[in-house]
Amino acid sequence: MGGLFSMIPDGVDLSAAAEAGISEGMAATTAAGAAALTGVLPMAADADSVQFAAALNAAGTAYLASTAEHVGQRAAFSGAQGMAASTTTAVEAINAGLL
Repeated sequence: MGGLFSMIPDGVDLSAAAEAGISEGMAATTAAGAAALTGVLPMAADADSVQFAAALNAAGTAYLASTAEHVGQRAAFSGAQGMAASTTTAVEAINAGLL
């Protein structure tokens, strides 16, 4: 692809694969730690301990939701990179046929 902009589709495919791998790794480690983040029990039967455990569980739940969104965004970015590389390859093939 000539002109002002150019891209190397194989390089973009490699980046897409790296993003996909990072997404999978983040999802796996988050899932592995989910029980510890949301399974906090009160240390005692008093109201403060119960409220503190509830606050920790809520923070863990919020973290898991944020991480799930982040993993989804990285996976979408990986997919967009793969589509861009495929589109560029197809356009270059079409343009080569027209010349």
